[in-house]
Parts: sequence; structure tokens; C-alpha cells
Amino acid sequence: MPRHFSHARWIATALAHALLADAEQAEARSRVALAERIGDCLGMAATAAPVRSLAIALARQPLPFWRRHTVPTLARRLQELPSFDNLLHGAPLRVRRLPLRPARMRDQTPGFAAPLALPDWPTPADLARGLGISQADLDWLCHPALGWRDDPGTPGSRRVAPHYRCLLRPKVSGGWRLIEAPLPRLKRVQRQLLSGLLAYVPVHECAHGFVPGRDAASHAATHAGQPFVMSFDLRDFFNSIGAARINALWRSLGYPEGAARCLTALTTTRTPTPVRERLGEAGRADAMRQRRLASAHLPQGAPTSPALANLCAFGLDLRLAGLAERFGARYSRYADDLVFSGPAALGRQWRALHAWVSAIAASEGFALHPAKTRRLPAHRRQRVTGLVINQRPNLARDDYDRLRAELHRLAGQTAVDPVLAPRLRGRLAWAARFVCASRARKLEGLLARINFE
Repeated sequence: MPRHFSHARWIATALAHALLADAEQAEARSRVALAERIGDCLGMAATAAPVRSLAIALARQPLPFWRRHTVPTLARRLQELPSFDNLLHGAPLRVRRLPLRPARMRDQTPGFAAPLALPDWPTPADLARGLGISQADLDWLCHPALGWRDDPGTPGSRRVAPHYRCLLRPKVSGGWRLIEAPLPRLKRVQRQLLSGLLAYVPVHECAHGFVPGRDAASHAATHAGQPFVMSFDLRDFFNSIGAARINALWRSLGYPEGAARCLTALTTTRTPTPVRERLGEAGRADAMRQRRLASAHLPQGAPTSPALANLCAFGLDLRLAGLAERFGARYSRYADDLVFSGPAALGRQWRALHAWVSAIAASEGFALHPAKTRRLPAHRRQRVTGLVINQRPNLARDDYDRLRAELHRLAGQTAVDPVLAPRLRGRLAWAARFVCASRARKLEGLLARINFE
């Protein structure tokens, strides 16, 4: 028995194993069947008064109660029952038999129109087979021992699992942006999870970031031509989503404890101490962010993080969409960018809207960035995700001028690094969606003149 287990917790855990072994069968949830399993586990007669009392209390519980609970949660629930106290304070108890149940997929949390067709991975072995890797590889990628030690030369210090490369990239607004990019082996597994599992889980209709068929343009178009626009920004969107929320998400999708624990380890990480110290020196990581980075969190840079973040923000989107309806406004979210728009009367209610959005975000585990709240009436340039939306989504003139100037400069050079070609083509394709045909042709002509060697 682990040292941190008290006697009461150990007895409750053993009973939880016994009670959940056949809880899916109706006859196994009767008072008599429950009493027999309790007595068999503890070596007591099923007719003993304390055993019968606990069995009667548990027999009243409906099937959702048994499907909802895991062994740890049921053990905690048992310790809250008066009948368990009576059993515990009777004759000295010992665990005589510990029946174990086979792992199976659980019912998905209600909320979907129909059950999702997700992969059947009830155990870590099934997960490894589904991902096309060996059990040894899965253990290496998500073993908990890899998450504890930062400096190999310091006994007892913490180390982050060696599956990520941390990059500090300068931000336009100053400071550094932390990118935690998975190494190729883990990245391949995360892409399999994204395409083979997360792609089948729908997100809220107000989420436009990293969703097939929606993008920054559809996010901006939602608010085009509105008399008043107000935008908010969530602070540390990815890093504020911890491993506990990710584990709860996997459990809500029906994955048992073992598989959910492995899935959580495959999609979260800790930030090494040297990186956190560098962010602290640059003034980009206060005490709260330091704690978030030190614990397991969603890494910005992993293929699975955007989809998982959207799913974890489902409750936030649901409540903010209802709030927007209450104010007669529209709402949409692109990653950490929250935008509301509506009639001119919304501009007179901005303080109330700000207070409600801040309170809802806090209750959902997020926080607003105090320096990135903007009020944009119709007489000002309304800009959302880089697009001007006063009448329709349009590329800002200064953005067009900068792109044209850069293409013109590169076209005058004798040779240009071909590594720049994909980025320039992507920027041109984006700009061509929102400028007139003559300007798009001018940009394409400049790009064609660039000599990539």
C-alpha cells in the first residue's frame, strides 16, 4: 500500500474496484449483488449489518452514477457516506480480494447530437496500436518519469520531457513569444491524433481559428459593417490550459483513465527552468505565468494544441455567445481574439459588456489581457485579425504598401534566398483575397520578377 494512502482511503479504493467491476450490468447493481461484492472484497458476510447498510445506500444510485465515476472518484464518494463510516469503525477491516475490471470505453459526456465515432482505445496498448507505434515507444513518449528533472546534475530537480524544442521569437509589440515545438517523433504522433481523433470532435460555431472551413477572414466578416466593434484578448491562451483540463476532456470523450493519462502526456509539456528564467528577465513572465509554464500545459507549437484549446474553450464560447445575444450583438473568437459587434447602442454599454466578459472568462479559467481591449466605433478604422471591416473585409492600405515595397525591393536584387518563396506566396495569396484585381495583378507581377536562387 502506498505510504500516502490512509487506511480509510485504501479500503474505499479496494471497494471502488470491487463495485465497478460489473457495474454496467443491471443485476450487478442490486442490493444483494452489491452486498456480496463488498463482503467478498473485505472477507465479511454479505448479511452483516454494516455491509447491508452500505449496499442499500449504493443500490439507490442510477446507472449514470456508475458510468460517471472512476475508481479514485468513487473511493472519495464512498468516504463521504455515513454507512461507510459505520463499516469502517466496526471490526478491523482488511482487503481479502481485489477484483479488477477490464478497461472499456466509457459513455461520452452528454452534449453531442449523436455519439461521436471516435477510435476505440480503452487501454494504452490499444492506443499504441492505433497510433502505429510500439508500447515501448509510447512509454518513452509519455512516461511520467521523463517530466522530473531540469538539470541532470542536480539531484531532485525537475526535467521536462525531452520531446520539445523551445524557441523564443520576438513579438511586434516587444518581448518574446514562446514556441514549444515537438520533435519529429512526437510531432508525427500528434498529427495522427489530430487527423484520426480530434478532427471528429465538433467545436462551437463561434470558433473560427484552426477550424476547417473557417479562418481569420470569416472571423472578420462576421463583424463587417457594424456600427460598433469591441475586441478582447485572452492572456496566455494556450499556456493557461493545464493538464488537468486536458485529461478531463479526454475522459469526457469516453477514454478510460490509463488511455486518458497517456493522451494527456502526449499533448502537454512543461517549460524548462532556463527558458522560464529568460522570459522572466525580459519581463514577459510574471509569477502567475511562471507557475503555469512550470506545470504541464498546452504547448503553443504542437499540432494538437489549437484543436484541444478550442474544445476546452467550448464553455467560454457558449456563454459569450449567449451574452452577445443578451446585448443584441454578434460574437466570434479566433484563437485568443474575442470580438463583439452590434448597433451603436452597444458602445454605450461597453463597461457592462467588459465586466461580463471578464467575469465569464475568469470563471472558465481564462483571463483578459488588460492592455488589449479595444473599442472601435464606425468613425474609426475597425480592424479585426489584420483586416479593415468598416464596410467589408479589406486589406489595410499600409499592409498593402508594405507588401508591395518588400516585393519591389526583392525584385531588384540579383538573387533571393528560395526559403523566402513560400512565405511571400502565402502573403500574396492572402492579400489577393481582399484587394481589387488590378492590385493583385501588380503584386503577382512583382513576385514573378524575383529571382529565387
